[in-house]
Amino acid sequence: MLAGLTQERLAERSGISATGIAALEAGRRTTPRLTTVGLLCDALSFDPGQRAALIAAASAPVFAAASPSVSAVVSAAQSNANPPISTDAQAGEPNGSATPRAPFVSHSLVNHSFVGRSFVGRIDEQQLLRNSWARKVRVSLIFGEAGVGKTTLAEEFAMELGAQGVAVLQGRSTAQQLGAYEAFVAPVRTALHRFDGDLPIHLQELGRLVPGLFGPSNSVMVPSRSDPSIERRLLFETVARLLGTVGPSLLLLDDLQWADPATLALLAFLAAHQELADLMIVGTIRSTDVTPATNAALAELRRHCEVARIHVSGLNRVDLTKLVSDIAGAAASPALIEAVVKETNGNPLYIKELTEHLLQRGFDGTSGGPAIPEGIRQTIELRAAGLTREGQALLRSGAVLGQAFDMTLAGQLAGLAGEELLGAVEDALLSGLVLEHTARVAMFSHGLVATTMYEAMSQSRRLALHRSAAAALTAAAASTSAEIVNVARHWAYVAEADPLARATAAQWSVKAGDAAASSAAVDEAIACYERAVALWDAPTTERADALVRLGSAMMAAGTTVEGVARLEQGLEIADLTGESEVFARAALGLSASVRYAASDPQRIEQLEQAIAKLDPTEMVLRPALLATLRRQLGFVQTPEADARRNAAAALVAAAVLVPEVSDDLLISLGSLRDSLVLDDPVPLGELARKIITVASARQDLPVLSTGWYRQAWSALELGESVRFRHAVGEYRRIAEQLRRPYELALSANMIAAIAQIEGRYDDAEASGQEALAHAAMIDDGNFSWVYFSNSGLRAVDCGDAAATLGLMRSVRSDFAGLLTFEAALIAVTAAAGEFTVANALLDEQVGVDGEIIDRDWVYLSAERLPVVGMWAWGCGLTGNVRQATLLRERLLRIASVGVRVVRVAPVGAWIGPVDHHLGTLSRVMGDLDQAQWHLEQALLVEEEMNGHSFRPRTMAELAFVAAARGTSRGRSDAVEWMAKAQDHASRLGLDSMLSIQRPERFV
Repeated sequence: MLAGLTQERLAERSGISATGIAALEAGRRTTPRLTTVGLLCDALSFDPGQRAALIAAASAPVFAAASPSVSAVVSAAQSNANPPISTDAQAGEPNGSATPRAPFVSHSLVNHSFVGRSFVGRIDEQQLLRNSWARKVRVSLIFGEAGVGKTTLAEEFAMELGAQGVAVLQGRSTAQQLGAYEAFVAPVRTALHRFDGDLPIHLQELGRLVPGLFGPSNSVMVPSRSDPSIERRLLFETVARLLGTVGPSLLLLDDLQWADPATLALLAFLAAHQELADLMIVGTIRSTDVTPATNAALAELRRHCEVARIHVSGLNRVDLTKLVSDIAGAAASPALIEAVVKETNGNPLYIKELTEHLLQRGFDGTSGGPAIPEGIRQTIELRAAGLTREGQALLRSGAVLGQAFDMTLAGQLAGLAGEELLGAVEDALLSGLVLEHTARVAMFSHGLVATTMYEAMSQSRRLALHRSAAAALTAAAASTSAEIVNVARHWAYVAEADPLARATAAQWSVKAGDAAASSAAVDEAIACYERAVALWDAPTTERADALVRLGSAMMAAGTTVEGVARLEQGLEIADLTGESEVFARAALGLSASVRYAASDPQRIEQLEQAIAKLDPTEMVLRPALLATLRRQLGFVQTPEADARRNAAAALVAAAVLVPEVSDDLLISLGSLRDSLVLDDPVPLGELARKIITVASARQDLPVLSTGWYRQAWSALELGESVRFRHAVGEYRRIAEQLRRPYELALSANMIAAIAQIEGRYDDAEASGQEALAHAAMIDDGNFSWVYFSNSGLRAVDCGDAAATLGLMRSVRSDFAGLLTFEAALIAVTAAAGEFTVANALLDEQVGVDGEIIDRDWVYLSAERLPVVGMWAWGCGLTGNVRQATLLRERLLRIASVGVRVVRVAPVGAWIGPVDHHLGTLSRVMGDLDQAQWHLEQALLVEEEMNGHSFRPRTMAELAFVAAARGTSRGRSDAVEWMAKAQDHASRLGLDSMLSIQRPERFV
């Protein structure tokens, strides 16, 4: 071959397998991966011009048609390359003028078509990356085993963006960890190409990161600050400043499982940087090799920004067949494809290497060939055979315990202790098969090592070791989630061979599911509960319990249909076995499938049955059942439902309005998700505080999220701005940890409410759309109403009341029976200027003398506030004195418990302070002194709430009150107040907000 290298020597220098080189040389592999071409360039010491020429030659049509050997392609690259470009000896970058070059894409990502021909499948994963780019998700992490195609996926996406003019910067970490910030050196160099050595002063701090950046005269930079932390901050800020000059860009960081701490720290800094809105970071992580510390650092990124996690697994059969056909061409027989399917489990690297290996051996389908994993297995077994007997025993025990294992426990399973154990540990470490993670914990150097050692054992040895591990871990009183899951795993293996262990295995599977559920690992919880259900296959209390837990976890994950089916199965078995507590939990779980503001007779009956089955003195599940029943009966308009709801509400209040509420009851109430338990916001806030305290101590994230949700509801109604925004922030933080669609949608609604209150309508719209996107994953129609109400209020503020009214009328049948919608219809009708219609609707909903509202006062329950508030808003616009008199009295009842703000929907929007509406109604009634007092109080609430969006209305109302006094001073004050209102509305861009509110209408 060229450069005097044999195939074997080139394989050694490039890091490409010998079979891969042979396939390229024979012209059989016509679509090598882009990284393969880059490795060849590095091995042959090509300069940038020759590198570009090689890629061009390899991607030319003649290459695909004639399939020349790698020697021919290299020869073409050397003969067609541009004249050599002088390079900096240390940095390896071209010298030249200071004219910026564009685009500055990493040289390993040049030719899209070249990559695309060898890329198959991954349609869903590609779309997830595209979605992340469109939504400006700062960090996307791609996880998968070695060879599964993480880098290929990332590079394909990078080429797609590069074709759109997006700058692509690529770096990687190595197992050798060649210095701090290793993954960022290449991206920074690439980004600096545009300056051609003429580096601005404000970027010269980068000399600490990129060796040789300033040439020999400045190659050594002394620290400019005595504090290393300041040095690091300056460097981080300079990197961010550099990336900020790039424009829309993708930073691809490969092999983050080997990232050094400095790289991870800089990654976290960039993830949190607010001025890098045009930057997307994509990282690839080999899931089998990532350390707990690195995994924790990557998980910590969620605190700084939105992080998308993409898990890449093996290719399906269709994509595998296409990949084999791309490599083998006409030789891709059904027998070859079947052999590759059988041996590779869809791993693209194994597919490519095995296909080439079988072709090289002349595979004809009559005899099998060893799969690549078998070759790796033989290599590992050969290395393990060189260990002492004790070292081999330690590795076998470790393989049973997992990728990372406690060396003392592994020694106990292997019958090793003291110096004998220490010798075995040192022997294993010296072999390189395991690495020392801590003084007690070792890790296999690669997941394949653990798998090979595990599979090399006989089934009887595996069973004995699993049983010993299960017994040892059980005796050690496993308490953490990871420990419990591990015990469950060992007992599950034992139970497969020993029927007598099935009950124990099932019990530990339930414990593992509970631990996973409380730490928000809902998918793992579902898997554990499913295993428990399978182990308890008879219709027993234990099976019913496992089914209820499984159904509840599925409901939390958004798989409502499957969750309801499991809960109903559990309910039926619990009814047959007479297990009242399991029946009660099943009834609670099933009630969660009923939409807010709706009721289901079957679910109400199940709740009633569950209450009847429980002992009257039971004080954990019973109050939760009563609270849930109370909520559902609130939307059933019958006298019987009234009475039952009042009785349930009284019992709930008696259980929770006491100085000492048991932790178990708080957790039970906290698990109800969207049920408020209490209507009064003051005790509701106190109950929420207690739930938060207990859930924090138990690290129960789902219950903690419910606590903060109720805290936000209470704070909003009471107009406590600081507490409200803090609660919303905490709920959002927990929702991002849970990653469940319901919590993400609800948190987005809360953020939309804050934006709407502050008059940031574009932000409110964006958050509302985010809520709808999350809700679509679980088909929850509640969120469409919340979005509808929020966007409708914004439209009214923007002067589009008539258009909003037309839309509401067109969808009115969809919200039949939803009192908040009907009340909003009155407000929007009045805002659109249709006062006669609005007055008629008020009579229909309130009653001529208030008889309807008094009859329905109990039905309104927690929805009294928004309903009466929107009626008052409409009445204030129509000037209906009779209705104003009725509504002010009812609104004063609600305000008597300290309510200061009228929320709309569950923490989804607002329509100003209660005092604004009381002041407006008082003005309509002619009670001008009361009107002025309430409106001045409203201004204080609006100031505290940062409520810019309602402030112009309150100022306009004060103008009406002043004008109504009929004095010269009043007229002067009216002009002044209206000028303030118009100025405030103009600054918000809401000039049309006051078009319906003119003093002459009332004076």
